[in-house]
Amino acid sequence: MREEVKADIIKLIDENRSPWVKAAFYSDSKVSPILERLIGEWESRGRQGIPLDYASDEELETLHEIARRYAYMSDEEARSIAWSTSESKGEGSFLGFIRRLLRKS
Repeated sequence: MREEVKADIIKLIDENRSPWVKAAFYSDSKVSPILERLIGEWESRGRQGIPLDYASDEELETLHEIARRYAYMSDEEARSIAWSTSESKGEGSFLGFIRRLLRKS
């Protein structure tokens, strides 16, 4: 079950054709703190597997529920959400997340 949920999150978000859906998902106020924790755990374990491997069942269900909500949004709706979230957080969680991954590569 866990593997199916992780695969579905990846399919819905990471393999989504829209960069705006990805940006809206990753900047979501519930997603950002979960991913911060997962990435920290993943990094501390030598980047073994993928960050989703370190999620609790509850975190996976939360991420899956939110991914299903964002996956089928129009680009316009997702862009609006991504921009409004970034503006309210200054740099924005999505940009911080990307910079953190690139900095450590």
